[in-house]
Amino acid sequence: MYLILFTMVYCVVTQILNLKFTIALGIYLIGLSAIKGVLSKEVLDVFNFRKTSHLYEKFGFKDSLMELMSLILVFFNAYLLDYEPFTPFGFILMVFIILIVFRFLFWGITLTFKNLSIESSSDK
Repeated sequence: MYLILFTMVYCVVTQILNLKFTIALGIYLIGLSAIKGVLSKEVLDVFNFRKTSHLYEKFGFKDSLMELMSLILVFFNAYLLDYEPFTPFGFILMVFIILIVFRFLFWGITLTFKNLSIESSSDK
């Protein structure tokens, strides 16, 4: 849930600052991916090189849906910043990019943050 709230705040800030499409999308994806990379214990966890069924069982439906919704929200916000009508090929390409980024990079970011908060609370 915090990821969706962070995404909404990020979208409002990018709208206020009127950033370009690539900058708005790049900051979000590279920033969260870098955080996931630093906090993950294995390279397999960073890039999700396991089977999709194993990842779905590990992450669950609710977290997966929240992560996908926040990624779609960021893509939609970036599209609104530099509004250009999509061609059918451009729309198919955008959906394909969203799915690839979600599957190999973004999926599991919520679990990484949860593991960090569990580890930090157990250290006290």
